[in-house]
Amino acid sequence: MSEFISNILKLVSGSVVAQILAIILIPIITRLYTPEDYGTFSLILAITAIIAIFSSLSYQLAIMLPKEYEDAAQIVTLCFILIIFSSIITGVLFSSFASSIAGALNVPAMEQYLWCVPFLVFFTASYSVLAYWNSRRKLFGAYAVAQVTNSLTSKGVQIGMGMMSASPFNLILGIFFGYFCAICIMLKGFSKDLTFFKNTSFNKVKQLAIRYKKFPIYTSWSTTSNTVSTQITPLLLVYFYSPLIVGYFSMALLVVQMPMSLIGSATGQVFFQKASEEKNRTGSVKTIVEEVHKRLISIGIFPFFVLMIMGRDLFAFFLGSQWGSAGEYASILSPWLFLVFIASPLSTLFCVLERQNIDLSFNFLILLSRIIVLYLGGIFGSPTTALIFFSLTGVVFWGWMNFYILKISGVSISKGIEDFSTFFLISCIVAIPLIISKYLSLSISMLFIIVGIVTSVYYTVIIFRDPVLKQELAGILKRVRP
Repeated sequence: MSEFISNILKLVSGSVVAQILAIILIPIITRLYTPEDYGTFSLILAITAIIAIFSSLSYQLAIMLPKEYEDAAQIVTLCFILIIFSSIITGVLFSSFASSIAGALNVPAMEQYLWCVPFLVFFTASYSVLAYWNSRRKLFGAYAVAQVTNSLTSKGVQIGMGMMSASPFNLILGIFFGYFCAICIMLKGFSKDLTFFKNTSFNKVKQLAIRYKKFPIYTSWSTTSNTVSTQITPLLLVYFYSPLIVGYFSMALLVVQMPMSLIGSATGQVFFQKASEEKNRTGSVKTIVEEVHKRLISIGIFPFFVLMIMGRDLFAFFLGSQWGSAGEYASILSPWLFLVFIASPLSTLFCVLERQNIDLSFNFLILLSRIIVLYLGGIFGSPTTALIFFSLTGVVFWGWMNFYILKISGVSISKGIEDFSTFFLISCIVAIPLIISKYLSLSISMLFIIVGIVTSVYYTVIIFRDPVLKQELAGILKRVRP
């Protein structure tokens, strides 16, 4: 477990400063681009995400599983063949039917940007494959640098281009450069791995494609359903309302997920590698699941607690007054996002235990439920009403996902409930000054000072309650001392 924590902290500590800088840049972007610009940009990303997640048929998840690196290299080759083919097909379809696609979504102005989608699909999917290969090779430091480079480059380009002329295309251009630079970094040391690829052959690639056929049969549809269930929201919101509402919703997700994904994505990458290793070595993943589940609750619960209390104030202050509605949306979505933060890194367990059919069923049902609630909300209610039902649906399904992951890994569900109750109680006690201050009509600057103080108190308590985390952080501080 100590090595596991070290790898997570290697990813987090190596990129935390740059990630903070990236978060600081968001208020500049929101003052250069309008919510409508961001809404159109988010629609392009939504379409890209749906196609990209399906482009490699989820074979990138199988990179972790073979015992031999040569076999894993064959799977990497298979992934890139599928990605190139998917990108070409996407390019043909979107160049032929761009007007029809934009018209179907009720956003004619989006037609001029659809040609970007096949290129975004290639870069997005390639980045994912190389990320799993780096995790397989335990090159977590290189992956951390790539993540930081992706974030900083994309936002730097968006700001630079936005100062000259703000448009959805300049937001898209930033994503292009971010992925390109990140991929170059992950390929920097790839020459050392070429020995694993020298015996690549069609027959070996075919054999491994058949060996891991559950990934295209179950996992690819599962991950696509999961992605569609998230990305369908902006597509339905723009159909019933406007790009303005999509801009608010997408910014709410971005701001909330960016700092939390710093830990969540790092945990997911390391957990997948460690769980696969433990399964091959001992046949059990109980200990690692129990430890990671508890730590994710302890780390994630307080920020979402604060967001529910001060969402609108936080967004209006940091992003500008025109983004206050995005903060309201973030408050509504926070219970669902907290449960996603816990379960999502652990969901790779379905691949490790080869239970992809369960993951497929889960993602299909949540997709279906979201289409229904967003459709009903679009017909009978306001965007706020639609998102309340959307969030409640997420709480039900992702709450169940948390319990099921504990069950299949052999962890007591009562233990999971106990951990949640413990840290929820700590959050309530620590946040009392903030709750009181919220209703005393204090200035916004004073409220943020109180937020900083109570947050520091909470994480001090968490660190001292966790001996392993305390030891690892002490080691990092010792290494960075002059």
